[in-house]
Amino acid sequence: MRILRPLRTLALIATAAALPAAAAQAAALARSTAEGPVRGWTSVAGMTGPEVVQLARHLPVETDPGSDKPWCDAAPVVQSALTAEFEETMVARRADGTSLWGSDAMGTWTVLLERADTTHCVIASGIGYRDGVDPGSLYARVGLG
Repeated sequence: MRILRPLRTLALIATAAALPAAAAQAAALARSTAEGPVRGWTSVAGMTGPEVVQLARHLPVETDPGSDKPWCDAAPVVQSALTAEFEETMVARRADGTSLWGSDAMGTWTVLLERADTTHCVIASGIGYRDGVDPGSLYARVGLG
C-alpha cells in the first residue's frame, strides 16, 4: 500500500502539470478554427444538404438520432444546446425554413430546419465562422446555396 501512495502522488502531480498545457491547446484550437478555412458538412454522411432537409421534414422528435438521420428536437432544446455548447446565435433566416446559427467566439456554425411543429432539426454544421461572413457562402458549403 505504501508504494501506491507515491505513485498516486506522481500521477496527481503529472495531471496538475498538464492542465495549463491542455487549456493553452484548447485556446489555440479555438483561435485556429475561427481563423482557418471555412468547412462544412451535412448531419448525415453521404447525403446532400437538400436530401437532409427533405428527410428532416418528416422525422419524429429524436433525442438520440444516430448517424443515419439528423437530430430533431423541440426548438428551445436545440437553441439552448447551440447557445450553451457553442455560443452560437441565429444570424440569418431564409424563406425555405432554414436558419443559420454562428459563433464568432468558437468559430462554429449550424444550419437548422425550423419545422411548423416547433421542432428544429440540425441539417449541417461547420467551422470557420466569423461575424460578417456572407450566410450564403456557408449554405453553399453544404449544397444549400
